[in-house]
Amino acid sequence: MASGGSDKSASEGSASTPGGSLQQRKRLSSVCDTCKGKMQLVADLLLLSSETRPVMTSEGVAVADTFDQCRDTVIARTKELSILTHDIQSQLNMGRFTEVGDRLLEMADLVVSLTECSAHAAYLAAVETAGSQPCLPGLVDRYKVTRCRHEVEQSCGVLRVTPLPDLTPQLLLELSQNISTNLKTLTDISSLASERSRDRFAKEQFKLSVKSMSTSGTAFLACVKEVKTQPSELTRNRCVLFSAALVQAVSALVGFATEPQFLGRAANISTDGKGVQTAVLGGAMSVVSACVLLTQGLRDVAQHPESSSKMADYRERLRNSACAVSDGCTLLTQALRERSSPRTLPPVNSHSVN
Repeated sequence: MASGGSDKSASEGSASTPGGSLQQRKRLSSVCDTCKGKMQLVADLLLLSSETRPVMTSEGVAVADTFDQCRDTVIARTKELSILTHDIQSQLNMGRFTEVGDRLLEMADLVVSLTECSAHAAYLAAVETAGSQPCLPGLVDRYKVTRCRHEVEQSCGVLRVTPLPDLTPQLLLELSQNISTNLKTLTDISSLASERSRDRFAKEQFKLSVKSMSTSGTAFLACVKEVKTQPSELTRNRCVLFSAALVQAVSALVGFATEPQFLGRAANISTDGKGVQTAVLGGAMSVVSACVLLTQGLRDVAQHPESSSKMADYRERLRNSACAVSDGCTLLTQALRERSSPRTLPPVNSHSVN
């Protein structure tokens, strides 16, 4: 996901003032919004969904073959997450806001990977129980296409709200690359669905949807290129104008692609299977919720000067959030090892990170 200069050199942050420059704080605030949105979306799609399905990679294969592989991957991710949360706090204490943003982007990607593996582990453990039936794959993976739509919307949103002076060549490059990557993924998925569909209308509609999206994408990316070479409010406004058409085309394609007849059949899980599933998903939700709180805390720090009377409170919340991340990792690890909940979980609705 484009982040507003995530590949900038670390030397910029090292040269920052203890409180961080205004530009560094603005960038961190933007990164926080991006990371929070990404983690929330993945949690909503995989942890809070009423349907039980396997999690597939972009290549169309399962993220792991066995429960044990998922468990070992998740446990390794929790250890990496602990290191990252500690590093984020250390960099923040030194006023290195650029490095904080870079580490936060790493953390969000790590949380996404952890969530995907946890959700797949929950699926595998649940379908192994007596009386459960596995998922029947469809033409389209709802998780993948919905994430692509979110990425495109997020990137276009950054362009809409970012002032012209902050639209650096690096940021524009990141945004255009991210959009191009996700448009290609949507094209590949839709083309394959068109080939495999037995319905005449669906075959043609997938093709037409891709054509509409491709045309809108080409027009929009041409505007991005123009604002990069000829920056002005006029060229920036063109980006905003054509981004709306692209978002609408992507939304239409994903809306069509995620109609029930294209999604296959979700797994049918027994009562015992649901118990195992709830334990693992609940542990993963504890980690995600804590990371979202940590991200919100970083955003509060970035948006207020060090002299703010609330800064001590914000930093205390950050420390508490970091502790909650550690507690969540412990809970998830125990749930995976025992295939049961180490504590009584609250209702699913109370885990919502929206």
